[in-house]
Amino acid sequence: MGGPGDRLVLFCVPHAGGTAAAFNAWQALLGGAVEVRAMEHAGRGTRAAEPGYRSIGEAAKDFAAFVTAGAGGADWAVLGHSMGGLIAYEGVRLLQERGFRPARRLVVSACPPPQHGFGPVWGAGTSDAQVVDFLLRLGSIPPEIAASSDAMGYYVGLVREDARLTDAHRHRPPATPLNCPVTVLWGGADPVTEAFDPADWREAAGRPVDIRTLPDAGHLYITEQAARAADLVRADLLPAPTSGPSARAATGRPAVDTGVELYIDLLKRTLTNTVYEDPPLPSDWAPDTAYDPISRHAGLDWPSTAHTMVGLRRLDNVQYCVEQILADGVPGDFIETGVWRGGTSIFLRGLLRAHGVTDRRVWAADSFRGMPVVGPEGHPGDAELETHLLNDVMGVPLEQVRRNFEAYGLLDDQVRFLQGWFKDTLPTAPVRSLSLMRLDGDLYESTMDALTNLYPKLSVGGFVIVDDYLIKVCAEAVHDYRRANGIDDEIKDIDGYGAFWRRTR
Repeated sequence: MGGPGDRLVLFCVPHAGGTAAAFNAWQALLGGAVEVRAMEHAGRGTRAAEPGYRSIGEAAKDFAAFVTAGAGGADWAVLGHSMGGLIAYEGVRLLQERGFRPARRLVVSACPPPQHGFGPVWGAGTSDAQVVDFLLRLGSIPPEIAASSDAMGYYVGLVREDARLTDAHRHRPPATPLNCPVTVLWGGADPVTEAFDPADWREAAGRPVDIRTLPDAGHLYITEQAARAADLVRADLLPAPTSGPSARAATGRPAVDTGVELYIDLLKRTLTNTVYEDPPLPSDWAPDTAYDPISRHAGLDWPSTAHTMVGLRRLDNVQYCVEQILADGVPGDFIETGVWRGGTSIFLRGLLRAHGVTDRRVWAADSFRGMPVVGPEGHPGDAELETHLLNDVMGVPLEQVRRNFEAYGLLDDQVRFLQGWFKDTLPTAPVRSLSLMRLDGDLYESTMDALTNLYPKLSVGGFVIVDDYLIKVCAEAVHDYRRANGIDDEIKDIDGYGAFWRRTR
């Protein structure tokens, strides 16, 4: 994948009844770093003389041909709006099956999760009058069309043709996860999607998704609020650097020696083993055993050799939090609860070494024998996960973790280990104050144990990182603890899987 400064082609797919003109403003809004190419549906706009599609599958094949012909050697991404989101999703799956190089990102906009369909909005029994009323609610009828009964009849006919495609489409659950990151763009006042949960796109993608919301936006925000929508899309397509001079200028963090930056970058690449590309261990959500740089970058596989499974983006988040703590002088040590092979704790110690910090410690808390067996007295959701069945992979002995620290030259008196179940070790842990707590315990009880015993020690200005926020029981523990303790600091997404917040009081 190319970097943010490389040429990127964004292929846009319009909504039902719409044309490529819906994206006319997007080139100017996204700037020169992105080349916008809007697809015209067969039978619409400049292709009005061609026969329309007979199925979403046929439209997806047309889209795949559009991408193949237009991508050239550039990085490419996709934005599909409403029905266009469904076509884009199926087209990306088709290109993946054909072995075409992965997209930088798929953005599905105002599109219900495909396993649910578009619902009663486009039902086959809907009358023309009902269609007109609904289109008026959407604001999708241009004034010149609304004023003409003949034009209205033609426009309703186009929409009905597209509605037949979505009504007839039957979702095929993916056999493998999509090979690109996915953004779900959502309007908070959109009648097309109001009955659905954008998080359900995780099932269709087979991987975590990033959800971006325009709180007051209706269905056609790609034209009515194009600038705001483009800002959200740009942020995911061209993410701001997490290190380097431009990132520090944006955050107010102090300049760092280039050699330090190179060390930190190499440490991240070594910990994730994107250097030697070790194959992943097979898992239920990632059965492929071939190394995939996208999955490794996103932390979506179980590496067979690498010392961390969190991926580069979550390590970038750790670096951001640590450097913000150091820049602001927030007092306290760092702790990780759930360290596996030790990779992220090693990274925390490496960041202290890189910045010449000698008065903070890294605490690594783990059973060092895997996950607990959850009995009937435990949280029901924890018992359902049965994570202890994975202990042949999850259980990494303390001696091995210590050797991993030594391999980087980072095992010293600034590293402390807390061995045992969190409920036993954390209440009496000799930790005086914290500026960063990174929770990677998966389960409700493990997450609650960490929050209950450690959050009172977190300094104002410190960060809480929750690696497994995507897991329902983990998120429940976070919400229950925050509710019970009156915590309302904003929870921010990291990568669709992890999340974090900064303590303000």
